[in-house]
Amino acid sequence: MKANVHPDLLPKGGSASRDVLILGIGNILWADEGFGPRAAEAFHQRYETPAGVEVMDGGTLGGWLLDEILSTRRMLVFDCCDFKEKPGTLKVLKKSDVKIWSSTKISPHQTGFNDLLASAAILGYEL
Repeated sequence: MKANVHPDLLPKGGSASRDVLILGIGNILWADEGFGPRAAEAFHQRYETPAGVEVMDGGTLGGWLLDEILSTRRMLVFDCCDFKEKPGTLKVLKKSDVKIWSSTKISPHQTGFNDLLASAAILGYEL
């Protein structure tokens, strides 16, 4: 994902604090929801990242990740999603594939990653 962040939201100097965020999100204690954090962990162990690239276990931080999103130019996000496909199906979503303005939720108290992207979009972040 590429971000065109509104300049007022950026740190002094006019640029995001990091170029790339590799983010794993999900709950390692709940079935396959641990895929995101475990994928980020495996990526971090296998690959050396250059300056400006950060690998992060976002776990279940929800809204606490908004600042991380806003301070990043591009993201690679690992997450487990229900696409009504065969278990283990891998999908790569890019830009408009990510529907930030709609989601299926079990409870109105959940904050999904698309909710964070919608909040970031309101603040000027563009996919």
